[in-house]
Amino acid sequence: MSTLTQLRDAIGGRLLPGEVPDATVGAVISDSREIEQGSVFWALNGPNHEGADFVDEAFQRGAAGAVVAQNTVVPAGCWAVRVDDTHRALNDWARYRRGCCDGTVVAVTGSVGKTTTRQMIHAVLQSRLRGTASPRNFNNHYGVPLSMTAIEPDHDYAVLELGASRLGEIASLAELSRPSIGVITRIGDAHLGGFGDRKRIARAKSELLAALPKNGRAVLGDDPWLRSVAGQCAAKITWVGIDEGCDIRAADLRSSDGRLLFRVDDCQFVVPVWGRHHVVAALAAVAVGQMMGIDLDDIARALHKFAPMPMRCQMQFIRGASIINDTYNSNPTAMEAALELLRDFDADGRRIVVSGDMGELGGKSAILHRRLGRQVVEIAGADLLVACGKFAKHVIDGARVAGMPRVRTICCRNVDDSLPYVGQAVLPGDVVLVKGSRMMAMERVVEALRQYPRRRAAS
Repeated sequence: MSTLTQLRDAIGGRLLPGEVPDATVGAVISDSREIEQGSVFWALNGPNHEGADFVDEAFQRGAAGAVVAQNTVVPAGCWAVRVDDTHRALNDWARYRRGCCDGTVVAVTGSVGKTTTRQMIHAVLQSRLRGTASPRNFNNHYGVPLSMTAIEPDHDYAVLELGASRLGEIASLAELSRPSIGVITRIGDAHLGGFGDRKRIARAKSELLAALPKNGRAVLGDDPWLRSVAGQCAAKITWVGIDEGCDIRAADLRSSDGRLLFRVDDCQFVVPVWGRHHVVAALAAVAVGQMMGIDLDDIARALHKFAPMPMRCQMQFIRGASIINDTYNSNPTAMEAALELLRDFDADGRRIVVSGDMGELGGKSAILHRRLGRQVVEIAGADLLVACGKFAKHVIDGARVAGMPRVRTICCRNVDDSLPYVGQAVLPGDVVLVKGSRMMAMERVVEALRQYPRRRAAS
């Protein structure tokens, strides 16, 4: 643990008036609602709030100290450090924590699957080593330094998730975190509104490769776009996937009853996740685990105990129906993978898709939502489509072009409008995919299904 003096000196701050012992610095938290006893409230400014407005609340909830950009009343026994800019100070503190640790920093990015990949790598490493990982999807210019404040001097590793919505962002986050292992899952259609096309997305993700030291390592999903930018990497690359050209290859791959099964060399893996598309995340965890000295059998045992986060291909059984709750977020590439999972699901009843808008697609929004509609039919073979949001009409149009009858499509302006239709439509034996971008809060559909009485399946 670091001391208050170390914090003050590292961020160039001034201790506000009050006699405070040189206390240890607890966990750094920027959301006053999540304050824990003894933690430090870091008063960051967001697009719609001023961090200083929540300092009093943070102290009332049990914060031992705060980092602020203006004078504040400090309760007895607590402390505060004033700085000119709390965001810059957070980066300074993150750099200090990183500099105190000789452990390996693993940075994970990609258009899809980076959160699950980060989780799987952490699950493998923590089975034999001591370290930390990004909480939730803390992957932006606020989240990455917040994650880094949890790095301790005796940690063997830290697994950090890096995201980007524009060029240069990953380069900046990599400069801050100084990873020696970089993992990129794949390149897909995410944040097209900021990037424009996959070529620029690949260029943005490749900033992680360029940041790796020559004696570092890269783990890349077998993706043609990643192959095209691999030359920017001075570190040794390990390719993971299902084809012969991969250094770590999943053989005998299959998905059954909520388990992903495959073999690497002579070692059998059984990972408790739904869908074949999780194989890149699992193989990345295998690769990083081996780089960190963990043998294959121990990696397999760790992944067998893996617990995925809620709302990410989470299977729930409600009213006799199987609900694929993949509501955390969405983009065209992730949506395609979810439709493949729906297609492969062994269902007695119908296949139903409840889709919400996919955000940040820019000028390609209408085209990609129409493509989604076609894929609902052509990939998943869905029997019923309920589309919600601003681009719902385009999704419906695409499905009808692909042959879905009008009577099997429902177009809703928003999620709330869809709830009565979904509640009445879903029958025991059906399998329902619910997915949309975070802004749509599609989990409301899943919750609404719980409220409707169970219906009998059609005879």
